[in-house]
Amino acid sequence: MRVLISGAGIAGLTLAYWLRHRGIESVVVERAPHGRLGGYGVDFFGTGYDVATRMGILDRLTPHRLPVDAVEFVDASGSSQASLTPELLERVIRGPHLPLMHTTLEGALLDAVATEVEIRFGESIAEVRDTGTAVEVGFTGGGRERFDLLVGADGIHSRTRELVFGHERRFVRHLGCRLASYPVTDRYGWGRVRAHYTEPGRQVVVYPGGEPGRLVTLLLFRSPYGESVPRERRPDLLRARFDGAGWITPSLLDDAPEGKSIFMDAMAQVVMPTWHRGRVALVGDACGCMTMLSAQGVSMAMAGAYVLAEALASEPGHESAFARYQERMRPQVRRRQRNALLFARMLLPVTRAGLTTQSLTNRLITRRPFAPVLRRQFGADSFLPPATAGPERG
Repeated sequence: MRVLISGAGIAGLTLAYWLRHRGIESVVVERAPHGRLGGYGVDFFGTGYDVATRMGILDRLTPHRLPVDAVEFVDASGSSQASLTPELLERVIRGPHLPLMHTTLEGALLDAVATEVEIRFGESIAEVRDTGTAVEVGFTGGGRERFDLLVGADGIHSRTRELVFGHERRFVRHLGCRLASYPVTDRYGWGRVRAHYTEPGRQVVVYPGGEPGRLVTLLLFRSPYGESVPRERRPDLLRARFDGAGWITPSLLDDAPEGKSIFMDAMAQVVMPTWHRGRVALVGDACGCMTMLSAQGVSMAMAGAYVLAEALASEPGHESAFARYQERMRPQVRRRQRNALLFARMLLPVTRAGLTTQSLTNRLITRRPFAPVLRRQFGADSFLPPATAGPERG
């Protein structure tokens, strides 16, 4: 069996690793020339952490743990109004937790497959034809090839999904806000704290980056969905949307890099009736994006890749393998999407009254007795059956 994987992100690289581990050949194509832009932090725990353990890559990740000791909700003066302490975070997650930069995890996955799997950067699919016995793929760089299966691991704006299932407007549920992220020098003295500052319709977050003396700035703001914002227009859009904002926001905007270095996208979920059609399947954000509000998008992308590879290796045909994969993963994704959707409604209140309610809620739920409530929202144990002793290295 020969599988084409479209997308060399978290889901695609994890899938390539586990397919090779189970004796299945794969080829990965990625439209970016040297990997994707992912300069933001992720909370790595639950099933994704379990998968990484089975891959034996934790030793590559733990030295790059982000030094976040607490989460603070601050007012315009920078004074803490509520705090998630390390003790409370431990009670919420109740298991291994590794805050990382997205690029750190992606780099470790790339290292794990680089010498074993063919990866074609600067290439993407342009045409797909399922013949019933194979998938014929035309590439943007020219040429055509035949594969037994095609898996779209190409993110929320999946080209594979568009070619095989239809335009993204049929499946993408927008949550009414956008996010932007970029690194800055820590000249503010926030050190090992993740700080959140909220005003009606907008929020500013800073947390330690992957390098000493660096912070990551995360900006969230209410926005009706529109087309992707060109990179050169992103700094001006952020200045307009955060004009007059308090706290250290003006300085963070002054420190923003050129537009090409600012990550920006609409916050949205992907909801589909089926994740597979014929010899084509989707994995990760392409079929089940939950948004960063779930705190589990990366974890579930790795989980889906692991489950899909396992199904392809053990089921008698691709139809039953795809069905088993979807049956196992979709309930997990749907539950986390529901939780994230509820959280999104409270994240960016649009009035001062709503902001006051949010502030009071933050003070309440960051107390120890409410740890089980936060756990239901964000915590997640691995749902995979126990692994055999030792990492399942390929």
